[in-house]
Amino acid sequence: MALASAARVPLQRRMSELNFTPLSGGFLWAAFITLIVAGPWLVPGYLFGTDWPGPRRFDFPTDLNSTAPVEVLVAVASTLIGGAATGKLFVFGFLFAGCALAYRAAPVGGFIARAAASAVFIVNPFVYGRLHYGQMFVLAGYAVLPWAVHRFRRLLIDPRPLIAVGAAAAMTLVGILSVHMFLVAILVVGAVASAYEVGALRDVRQFRSVNSGLAITAATTFVASSYWIVPVLLSRGVQANQIAGIGSGDLNAFAAVSDRQLGLVPNLLGLYGFWAEASGRFISMKAFVPGWPAVLGVLLALCAIGGAAAFRNRDQHLAPWVAGLIAAAAVALILEMGVSNPLTAGLVEWIDAHIPVYRGMRDAGKWAALLALVYSQLAALGAVVLLDWLRKIGSERAQSGWLISISTALLLAVPLYYGNGLLYGAHADIKPSQYPAGWYSADQILVSDGHPGLTLFLPWHEYMSMSFVRNQNSVVASPAPTFFSTPVLVSADPEVPGIVPLNDPDQVAVTILVRAGDRGPWAQALAEHGVKYILLAREVDWQSYRYLDKQPWLVKLADFGSIILYRNTLVN
Repeated sequence: MALASAARVPLQRRMSELNFTPLSGGFLWAAFITLIVAGPWLVPGYLFGTDWPGPRRFDFPTDLNSTAPVEVLVAVASTLIGGAATGKLFVFGFLFAGCALAYRAAPVGGFIARAAASAVFIVNPFVYGRLHYGQMFVLAGYAVLPWAVHRFRRLLIDPRPLIAVGAAAAMTLVGILSVHMFLVAILVVGAVASAYEVGALRDVRQFRSVNSGLAITAATTFVASSYWIVPVLLSRGVQANQIAGIGSGDLNAFAAVSDRQLGLVPNLLGLYGFWAEASGRFISMKAFVPGWPAVLGVLLALCAIGGAAAFRNRDQHLAPWVAGLIAAAAVALILEMGVSNPLTAGLVEWIDAHIPVYRGMRDAGKWAALLALVYSQLAALGAVVLLDWLRKIGSERAQSGWLISISTALLLAVPLYYGNGLLYGAHADIKPSQYPAGWYSADQILVSDGHPGLTLFLPWHEYMSMSFVRNQNSVVASPAPTFFSTPVLVSADPEVPGIVPLNDPDQVAVTILVRAGDRGPWAQALAEHGVKYILLAREVDWQSYRYLDKQPWLVKLADFGSIILYRNTLVN
């Protein structure tokens, strides 16, 4: 009864009572979370992930894609401070920004509620899996999502043109960092806007004002993002070609995975289900969270308390906001279930076949980003209700301060425990690594050639385990293109069942040579494609290429221990 009574106290009034936390509180909390997660990565070395191959340098973009603006910024930073520092700055930056923005975007609450919301958003299985897999741009876009929904909420409350432009700026930034998260943002703002539209039908003036603000936001976002949206819609450019190359095989290869005991839906609600979790390349966060379903239940109960309080108060702004968030979460869950569940497989296959842009998501588990966002928003509401209820009990009973203190600590401890696998550098499973000295020596020879042409990097795998990568998951995309200072040809075949390899002349030619082995005309075939040098790293199946020593017109220039350098004498 006491909890129900507390829930009826207007949340907006409680917000005014608890929202006088200095802005510095959010920055300090974000700095604390960033340090306990990424502090161990401050030691010298390059950060590696499966799709983040420890870049020694960041190149300026050669085509106009969605990430081109941020690629320019990181390229400039790489030129000034080096690739290792730039990579770490990027990772530290999005961890800090995501935490600080989730803190700021909480719809109500003081420090405790906002800190709990930001912990839910950043310290969770979704971020853990994506960090292991090196999907840093996805995480950067994810970090900006709270800012986008915060600006959008302000627009719905106060739909002035200037605020609409601010919402558009946030949406544009999400799109720049990650097209995947841009689609997530569109879903959440669309659901929330629909909920507000229903509520505004009774007030014609407000209805027109909101629609005007939404139109300004949509138009401004489109214009600011037109450099990549228009080519995609016209099926032109690099990103359009990438989407065109995604087929039904990708839908199945990157489908969400189930928990062995609990099945699919509980796994997805827990922000698990990333397809790579089944690869065995990195330990599941569940190993660090015994009894994780019970902890998840506590977090979901906290969210339910917050959502119920918003509906009971029937606040003209908060109730439709929560209704929209819940609707968006339901749609995201269905899309994430995808082909992994027969009830949703048909719908997702139809969307994938008829809406080309949707194929860009490729990985169904990315929809978990929206669930995490909704959890963080509702957790803040639940924390406010719970603390308010405990304060009311405290006013009725003596010596109940200890209960408030314990509850306050638990509000912060529970989300941190649930995501503790991410702490301390993912429990030292992600470590900065150094390239072998031989790689630098080989690079010096390539750089000394005034006309180096193209260099082939072997073994011929897009992803391979590298002995010098100190992560638990040492399988990374070939680091050669972002390490060596001259153009390098590497495999673009992920060797995933159901995924069709890139049909590129260079790729096809080298694949044929590798299959032919010592019977292939290596020097002649490579000369036709301008390959002047061959680098053979002593990794994985490198010994199967030892026949290169006896190939005519190929000369071994140097063996640096970790890597061997050959020269194709047919190319001048």
